[in-house]
Amino acid sequence: MIEKVEVIPWCISCRTCETVCPSIFHVSPKSKVISHNYEGKESEILQAEIMCPVNVIKVQKKWGITLNFQHATLSKTKYLTNNIIELTFEANNFHCKPWQYISLLMNDKWGEFSRSYSIAEHTNHSFILNIKLEKYWRGSNYLKNLANWNKITYLWPLWNFYLKNEDDTGRKIFIATWTGLAPLYNMIIHLPKETPKLLIFWNRFEWDIYYMNKLLLVENLEIVLKVSRPHKDHLESKWRVTDELKKIEKGEEVYLCWNPHMITEVKNHLIDAWHEKEKLFSEAFTESHVHTGSWKDIIYNGSIPFKKELSWIIILFSLILIPTSWFYMRSQNDLFWSFFITDNFMGLLYDISWFSVVLVMAIRPLKDIFPKIGILRTLCYYRKALWILSATIIVTNWLWGYYFNPAWLERYFLAARWDIWLPLAARLSELTALVLLLTSNDISQKLLWSWWKRIQRSSYIYFITGWIMAAQLFPWKVYPLMMTVIFLYIIAEIILYIRKNKAKARS
Repeated sequence: MIEKVEVIPWCISCRTCETVCPSIFHVSPKSKVISHNYEGKESEILQAEIMCPVNVIKVQKKWGITLNFQHATLSKTKYLTNNIIELTFEANNFHCKPWQYISLLMNDKWGEFSRSYSIAEHTNHSFILNIKLEKYWRGSNYLKNLANWNKITYLWPLWNFYLKNEDDTGRKIFIATWTGLAPLYNMIIHLPKETPKLLIFWNRFEWDIYYMNKLLLVENLEIVLKVSRPHKDHLESKWRVTDELKKIEKGEEVYLCWNPHMITEVKNHLIDAWHEKEKLFSEAFTESHVHTGSWKDIIYNGSIPFKKELSWIIILFSLILIPTSWFYMRSQNDLFWSFFITDNFMGLLYDISWFSVVLVMAIRPLKDIFPKIGILRTLCYYRKALWILSATIIVTNWLWGYYFNPAWLERYFLAARWDIWLPLAARLSELTALVLLLTSNDISQKLLWSWWKRIQRSSYIYFITGWIMAAQLFPWKVYPLMMTVIFLYIIAEIILYIRKNKAKARS
């Protein structure tokens, strides 16, 4: 059962969600949820969530909803050009229509992600993909490094870009560039022999042209090659595809697979020439992740390598090294003595705890204020690990103290330790730290369902009580940061309120 579907900021308008589940998602210009009737559409919604290349679709679900993943084995890799490879996969009982695409689920040092690729050819036991290789494209880098007989995981083929009238004997026009040829080639080879066909295939250089040996075997197919930067001895037609659009007659079906900008330009050109809009069909490919260089990529795209591994390092450091080092220092009566470069071991731990909480509390408003700075969005992923880090320090000092002095346990429940102001703040800080430590995990989230988020709101109590306690000893560390966090929350709420009203006005 799905309870809630939302689209958070940073949608790149790739239209994948609308393609998968058009009754729930609409892209105009960014993706938004247009219906909250999820019944009967659960699998499509989950598929859209997984396939979103920038992970902006968030689905809150209760129970019993899963997707069936398929597996295929790479059997052959062939270079069609110096930057396009053809991958042949073996799969059991493979079925698809000759214009569909599949979504591959992959994993690299930045974590799990998905990419969609059109099927160029297929049988009941195999399918072929054309992959364009680019240095900073995650999907192509992953697939380029696959070895023969490596397995991949994919979601079942999707149907969106397809031939409307297969049996119509009228001429059909196909316009493509690079690997945009893949779905069009699959359409062309499945058309009846007697159907006239025109393929306009654009590439930057003549050596980017591929599949010519196969295309020349197709009956009734006219091929027009366009090369924008040909070699001086190259005899093919030069420059723009729009030069050939005058050959297209009104009423002919036109299928385009290109980047969104060029598809819009070609469509507008044809519509201005009195071509029927209803006869224009397109599938636009979008670069799902723009890499602008190593540091810029981390800052603006939030591409932190080994994100999951780094989170686990923080968690393991919290749950193993902090308690064992505390236990050792306490057994040596060195808790409040120098430790490495610091003059106070417990002071170091309390600083780590406090600054971790401040970072956790500041990340969310900063993300709302600066939605285009991707690293702030990525840092939200570490909130759970930072909660565990901070809470482990407080809980360790609180509970393990009774191992060395059992009499503390009796005094803990005395009224004096629960008096107003500082004693009460200290007890609430300890208890909320324990609650956060026990519930900051996926198992608790699944077991508690909607109550989990309510329990996690105790983090505000933990933050405020920690602030009260720390301010007594180190006001110069606490008050500036506390006021900064409060200021950020106020600004974020104002900005979100303005954005919400603007969105209502547009709708």
